Amino acid sequence: MLNFLLNTLRQYIFIISAATILLIVPYSKSFSEENIFVVDKVKVEGKVDINYSRNKYINKAFTESFEILMSKILVSSDLDKIKNIKLNKIKDLINSFQIIEEKYVKGKHEATFKIFYNERKIKNFLANKNISFSQPREIPAIFYPVLFVNDEVQSFSENFFYNKWQEIEIKNELIDFILPLEDLDDLSKIQEMRNKIEELNVTGIVNRYNSENYVFLFMYYKNKKLKTHIKLNFDNNKISQNITYEINNIKNEDKLSFILKDLKIKITDIWKEMNYLNLLMPLSITVKFKHSNIQDLDKLKNVLKKIKIIDNYALEKFNIDNSFFKIYYYGNPKRLSSELFKFGYGLNNNQSHWELLAND
Repeated sequence: MLNFLLNTLRQYIFIISAATILLIVPYSKSFSEENIFVVDKVKVEGKVDINYSRNKYINKAFTESFEILMSKILVSSDLDKIKNIKLNKIKDLINSFQIIEEKYVKGKHEATFKIFYNERKIKNFLANKNISFSQPREIPAIFYPVLFVNDEVQSFSENFFYNKWQEIEIKNELIDFILPLEDLDDLSKIQEMRNKIEELNVTGIVNRYNSENYVFLFMYYKNKKLKTHIKLNFDNNKISQNITYEINNIKNEDKLSFILKDLKIKITDIWKEMNYLNLLMPLSITVKFKHSNIQDLDKLKNVLKKIKIIDNYALEKFNIDNSFFKIYYYGNPKRLSSELFKFGYGLNNNQSHWELLAND
């Protein structure tokens, strides 16, 4: 009888303590209301003459920062949809700005700005235009360009894409491309597999560089066409894509530079698309969390607040052993699982029931 009373009392104490942590504090949270998009190091310059206006350069910084921000969070095909946005609308999306440095030298005005955008307004703006928003992080990836000219694989010293890949830049590069050292055995194997490149096992090459992310670019030049096959793996998502370019002369560096930049943009777009957030319709998931004490629940609550793709969450029920949370989030379950994993939690699908476990 005494054990029963003690156990009942323990459960009551747990419930009251849990209520203090979880029930008194509202579950819903603003979706990154506290997280402001910051565009740093926006530089503008111009002559100081009779028509000089300081406000003109501030407005120029606003316009340029908006273009920088959009190029970071949108795929290239969506940029045309927002290119005619008026200055007043851009200003409405800005919370504040700082002039980091400003100087007047020999009749020239130079200034560096830091612009703070309101994330909530940006997302509403994009949602109203039915534009998908991407929130990718920067990642490293092995980049291995293979160029065949008339069925013969080129050495890296002859390969324009290997030699110029790091030199030709795009706005807001999100991928840190790591170029490999040339290995004659690798090139020999690739030469042998040129007609069945899909079957090429790239794992052995990638493993030398301690990176699971990779981009293999197989390019075949023949009959004035450059047929390109992209084979990549980002965060265990494998994708293949084919693109063909018309080029009369494989030695035409201007045309090759255009192709290289276009490929860099397309590869970056693939990474952005993997990180799309559907702002119009957040998903929901109910997860079972096994806890040992009140501190476990408090820790989980703080983690859920930190994850940007989580819009809000609610504790639906709990007992002394388990709690059941309903989580509203943007993206997909794999993305949510990846974000939780960063904070030490595993999200598992156990017979159509989701379980959240603290990793050892």
